[in-house]
Amino acid sequence: MFNLLNTPVSFAANRPEFQSLQQAIDRAQYVSAWQQAKALNDQYEGDAYFDYLYGLAALENQQLDYALLALKRAVTHDPKLVRARLELARTYLLLNNPSAAISEFKDALEFPLPAPVRSNVQAQIQQLATKPIASSGAWQGSVSFALGQDNNVNLGLNNTSINLPIFGEVILDQASVRQDSIFSELSAQLGYNRVSSPQQAWFVNGNVSNKHYPHASAYHSQELGLQAGKLWIDGAKRYQLGLNLQALQLNNQAYYYSQALDASLNYQLATDKNWLSGLSWTQTNYQQTSHQSQNNQTIQLSQQYQIRQGRLGQQWGVAISHEIPAQTQFNHLSRDVLSLGYGLNHTWNDQHSSSIGINLQRRINQAEDLSYKIKRKDTRLTLQATHQMQLTNKTTLFTHAGYIDNLSNLELYDSKKAFVKLGLAHQF
Repeated sequence: MFNLLNTPVSFAANRPEFQSLQQAIDRAQYVSAWQQAKALNDQYEGDAYFDYLYGLAALENQQLDYALLALKRAVTHDPKLVRARLELARTYLLLNNPSAAISEFKDALEFPLPAPVRSNVQAQIQQLATKPIASSGAWQGSVSFALGQDNNVNLGLNNTSINLPIFGEVILDQASVRQDSIFSELSAQLGYNRVSSPQQAWFVNGNVSNKHYPHASAYHSQELGLQAGKLWIDGAKRYQLGLNLQALQLNNQAYYYSQALDASLNYQLATDKNWLSGLSWTQTNYQQTSHQSQNNQTIQLSQQYQIRQGRLGQQWGVAISHEIPAQTQFNHLSRDVLSLGYGLNHTWNDQHSSSIGINLQRRINQAEDLSYKIKRKDTRLTLQATHQMQLTNKTTLFTHAGYIDNLSNLELYDSKKAFVKLGLAHQF
């Protein structure tokens, strides 16, 4: 696309550790260059010139995600590395993001360029600015299967009886006592998105899952979800409006269905920093007569800050929610929730990545519990850890472990659980 052979790269001669990689790129031996770049990445990632070479090798091998991250790092650490900026623009074009490409082209013009290169870049900007953007769409899907163990499927109590203030000792039904079971989980997702212009896109996603508990059959579950929405892009800001429908069956009987409207803003503060804000409304209707007292609406406001530093990503989040019961006499079942969260993820190499997350919730019911005659107040801690190993370009081996500790001021609701699962996921 660009004639950059005359672009000054005099500092490359002073980097003998990259000489073989540079020569492979210069000779268009891109497969070899990509292998060399991956081998050097752990040692030199964060070096602006290496990130440029790594990104270029990835780009020529159609590894666009790796190219994008590396070239972004290169121009962040050395804004004067104009060749990296031009290759970043080319990456954006291949990712069907012409507005971001134009921005990088314009930034490149702020630096000295050989006359032919400058002319070429200006022509590209003019062409992209006047060229009508054709609508384009794409399908994506995945399927996964996992086996695991859950030592408290229903988040129940360890004891079979409990003392209540009014009734004394009460024998608990099976639904309230901890149930331990292995499980299998099969899920599939299918989505379609269409880019109607550089500033707008819409999407439809569907998912279905089936979870089978051999030793807790009452909790066999089937879940169906459908999401649709539209995305608007305004420079560094991305606005999204969506509709989310969900239905859950327990033991082959309809349990609940819900519909939600959500609006969100994703604001890119810098190349490696994002701020997300979301507002959602959800209405949940339980289908079994014994649970219809829990029908409610929920309003939630959430904020999240994300930062990426090379292979390390971090995120902090806070959310508050308020439940509105369908009938006011059941407001003792509705809660106000404050949630704080932190996540850490690390990409070890091209095959392995890991993440950990911690979430702390304060959940306060809105009226007195009918048995205890005081408000229920829970503090719930959730810990999760995952690891993924890329087996092929489209197949991933994953493991997921978690722990939940629900500490309540009412003994009936004290509970703990731990689970672990191992599975395979395939994209198509």
